[in-house]
Amino acid sequence: MATIQEVAKLANVSVGSVSRYLNGHKLKDANMKQIEAAIQKLDYQQNYSAKGLKSNRTMSIGLLMNNAQSIFSAAMIATLADELEKLGYSMLFSGFQKNKSQLGTKLDFLLSRKVDGLIVFEAEQEWQETKKLKNLDIPVVSINTPLDFPKVDSIIMDNKESTKLVVKKMIAYGHKEIGIIAGLQKDYIARERLEGALEAFNEMQVPLAGHAKIYYGDYSKESGYVGVNKLLKQQTSAIFVCNYNMSLGALQAISEKEIQLGEELSFASFDYFDASDIFKPKLTVIRQPVTDISLLAAEQIVKKIQEENTVDGEKFVIPNKILWRDSVRRMDK
Repeated sequence: MATIQEVAKLANVSVGSVSRYLNGHKLKDANMKQIEAAIQKLDYQQNYSAKGLKSNRTMSIGLLMNNAQSIFSAAMIATLADELEKLGYSMLFSGFQKNKSQLGTKLDFLLSRKVDGLIVFEAEQEWQETKKLKNLDIPVVSINTPLDFPKVDSIIMDNKESTKLVVKKMIAYGHKEIGIIAGLQKDYIARERLEGALEAFNEMQVPLAGHAKIYYGDYSKESGYVGVNKLLKQQTSAIFVCNYNMSLGALQAISEKEIQLGEELSFASFDYFDASDIFKPKLTVIRQPVTDISLLAAEQIVKKIQEENTVDGEKFVIPNKILWRDSVRRMDK
């Protein structure tokens, strides 16, 4: 097995330079390329167990997730695990399945495993259990919900802005009676997405009363199904769904009624899924950048560990990508 000394010799740099490179520090581009080439040629593997013992670290990161059952969450778990592994860390997962009362217990479980850092997915600021995160000695990164704690980084998407852009385009295309299937306004994401839709009406100077038709679902497929049936009775010409599972139920109801998307009804929703490319016409969807989020979260938690959690928290806003397709069309076409 190759040693760090052999890597340094082959790369023609000091052992210290190789060590700094392996710990994520920025070096001269030429040195970084030489070190990486030497690592590849020698098939060098870090001894993370020894490294952890020396630094009193376990080389593990805890992931505490609200809901692991959505397609977005599943993709996030897999991508985060891959990104952390590339940085030399293993990931310990624990979910509280939308039950905030379990958050404290699950947090204690991860802390008992001596994780070096914690990534939290969709924990609301106002929950009493979430306040435990404020005074932890280890670094914390929050995904999808902002946590206004001194040393916690928050990574969120521009949910409000992307929703607003889609609904504004519907209005610009001549749709005035638009149905919105929103989540219950108990959580940050649901509020942001609905607020974006309502801001679209205001900015396009279309009165909310009589034009914005809102149905509150519970994120389930069933609620999307019921929501569409109710909205179609209100003469809506376009529908926007704020969640993946609800969009599946909505599309099922639309299919059963043999309504032609893009012709009789315009439709758009949150979260990309492969079947959206199969529909005819293809569906307009807002795609959340799972890879970008995961990469940033992994980089930030490792950076905070290396800085021994001494740096103030930051807030990062990542833009969603809107895939414009023919399921949203002009009224006069």
